[in-house]
Amino acid sequence: MKKEEVKKFFEQTNIYFNYDYNIKIRSETVADFIKTLEFNNVLDMPCGNGYISLKNSKNFRQLTLVDFSENMIKLAKEIATKQATNNVSFLRSDIYDTNFQPETFDLVISLGILAHVDDVEKFLTYIQSLVQPKGHIIIQNTDYDHNYSRLIRFYLGVRRLVGKDRYQLNKVPATLVENSFKKAGFTCKNKFRYNQSFVGLSKLFSNEKKYELTRKWFGNVSNNKNAKLGSDYIYLFEKIE
Repeated sequence: MKKEEVKKFFEQTNIYFNYDYNIKIRSETVADFIKTLEFNNVLDMPCGNGYISLKNSKNFRQLTLVDFSENMIKLAKEIATKQATNNVSFLRSDIYDTNFQPETFDLVISLGILAHVDDVEKFLTYIQSLVQPKGHIIIQNTDYDHNYSRLIRFYLGVRRLVGKDRYQLNKVPATLVENSFKKAGFTCKNKFRYNQSFVGLSKLFSNEKKYELTRKWFGNVSNNKNAKLGSDYIYLFEKIE
């Protein structure tokens, strides 16, 4: 069952921390998106170790962190304690067992999940329903149709043939995500494109070097260089009233 595979995968915190440079880029992108905005009620789901939203929590009156990984919630609590963040609550739960009411939040952050959920369109519809009119959603997706994604799939296919990386990601084109939000009454206010994978070369570079190379090649939100070469999208959508 996909759900159990995902849970097993993300309980391995070492996998998560191998992408420290990517977490930093995502956190800075979120900061750029919301630097002129303030929010009353924010949801980060799945939150992972909570670093991204906790780093930006000064812009939030109330923050709710949700993840079904016990290890991730534990790490998030440790970061919140270290930062002395007191406007945060934690919930260990499956995304559909939270009992959140429609239009509860004015910002939903959902990064790194579309590649893992059982039903992508069901999930998109769900988080769209949680946002208030004029509220925002920040979401990430790796474009399945991008040429760089094809290279990654070839690399992962070879690894599976030799008995490694049997875990398979969802096939989510950028057009599916963008059309879903358009149909639901959202408009894209901003986006940042880059590549989060070094395709088999990851072990050759430190996290610091990977961060440096990614910034050098793709820039940031205000100056997204070589954007068309980026298979990973981070979007800021706003719900039309």
